[in-house]
Amino acid sequence: MARDTTGEFAWTAGAIAWVVATLVARPLVGSDPLLVAAQAIIETAPGWLATWAIETFGVAARTVLVAGVATGLVITAGTLGAIGDRVTLRRARRSQVLWLTTIGVVIGTAVGFYLAAGGVSFRWLLATVIALTGPGIVWWIYAGVHEPIGRRRALGRIGGGVGALVAGGAIARILGQPPAADGPQPGEALDAVEKTEVGTTTPTPRQATGEETIERQRSTDGVVVSVANDERDFTFDFEGMPPRRHTAEEHFVVDKNITAPNVAAEGWSLSIRGAVDSEKDIAYETLLDHPDRREMTVTTLCISNTVGGDLIGTTDWIGIPVRTLLADAGVTDDAVDVVTHARDGYSEAIPWSVVRDRDDIILAIGMDGKTLPAEHGFPARLLVPGRYGMKSTKWITEIELADSDHTAYWDQRGWDEEAVVNTLSYVRSIQRRNERIAVGGIAYAGTRGVERVEVSLDGGQTWNEAALEDPISPHARRRWQLVVERPDTGPLDVIVRATDGAGNRQTSKRAPPHPSGSAGWHSITVSL
Repeated sequence: MARDTTGEFAWTAGAIAWVVATLVARPLVGSDPLLVAAQAIIETAPGWLATWAIETFGVAARTVLVAGVATGLVITAGTLGAIGDRVTLRRARRSQVLWLTTIGVVIGTAVGFYLAAGGVSFRWLLATVIALTGPGIVWWIYAGVHEPIGRRRALGRIGGGVGALVAGGAIARILGQPPAADGPQPGEALDAVEKTEVGTTTPTPRQATGEETIERQRSTDGVVVSVANDERDFTFDFEGMPPRRHTAEEHFVVDKNITAPNVAAEGWSLSIRGAVDSEKDIAYETLLDHPDRREMTVTTLCISNTVGGDLIGTTDWIGIPVRTLLADAGVTDDAVDVVTHARDGYSEAIPWSVVRDRDDIILAIGMDGKTLPAEHGFPARLLVPGRYGMKSTKWITEIELADSDHTAYWDQRGWDEEAVVNTLSYVRSIQRRNERIAVGGIAYAGTRGVERVEVSLDGGQTWNEAALEDPISPHARRRWQLVVERPDTGPLDVIVRATDGAGNRQTSKRAPPHPSGSAGWHSITVSL
């Protein structure tokens, strides 16, 4: 006699239906129980596990985690269903077990959306109901007072559940995200401010689309390789070269959160506490109108970036020097670290001696001529030029002047405490125009600046000095290019290395991102 697998099927189908339903309901509150669970795992995971996930999956680690949570839920449900099929229980006892399970699912879903929504509301209630619609149909099939029905009828009723989910999804899409709070919003235009940076130059305009006739083009390991029908001299903007500046939309986003915290400017204030003469709370409007507000063009780099990676961006930021804000509060002699605390529980620390001596460490309130986007830290964030992005705390709520060394979030997980960026140089584009070949890319060395870039086309046997574009800011990476005459079309074994402003040549020794940022020469072999 064939084994009854109705329970196994019902539990698995119910879990799948629940996962789908939570995704359908997500727009109502901007998150869901799956994301809440994944975030909880991130916060409680030991340092070695977090480091392994980042090094293994890179920026996809969070996506892999959410998918893993969903998959684990479905497998667990199927396993419980299979066990139930093998356990002989009286009908009354089986009904009790299933009703208890159903109650657990309802409570878990409600609590999950409560945490996702940040409280009880109509949207929380509606999201919970929608999320329970799919599995509710499946549970009704199996947990009713009647005997379990066959698979064919179960599939038919599941189809009805899918229809209910579609209706719920339409409602969720119509209502969309919660209405914006009063006050300034993420991404709103800011009044222009005068640049105060020494060395800022007017950017060279991009070439007009269509000036190059590209005959062939491909991308190899992030490097654009092309052949163009063009007799003009190469500029720093030939096909595949990155722009001098990035927009906010083009800038990379990396943080520990599955979804960005939703912080309203209305009612927000920056608290200054700790080793100061006078603790202060500074309103957002005060920062917007601050007399020392300035614009800076800064390159930021993620410590998780691999050699040749794209977790690097350059854009215009608007902010106020942190030391200016702290001077108004009167920092005492007991101050050791400037600790920034964020809405999501994140913290970072910079020695007070460093902040005191630098006016380029700013509390950023704008990006690309607008208020900060939510994913970049609205309403305010720290920006520390020359340090990896982990130091630039987003969604700041408090600056604490600590009287002892502070062990920050990533310090606890084994990453470098100082996080000073390593000198880097990456190839971004290679193009042939008849017998001329251009190799171009970017170089960056933080506050040390870039003095020289050298390129080898023969695997390091010989080196040629590349042309460097004038810097647009003391805090921005520089573009470089090397143009050579090369009539043959044989393979190019390209290697690039940079020398920083202190005269230190970039190390050739490869190092992974953990614990102090990746290092090593970037190389690529291509045929044109």
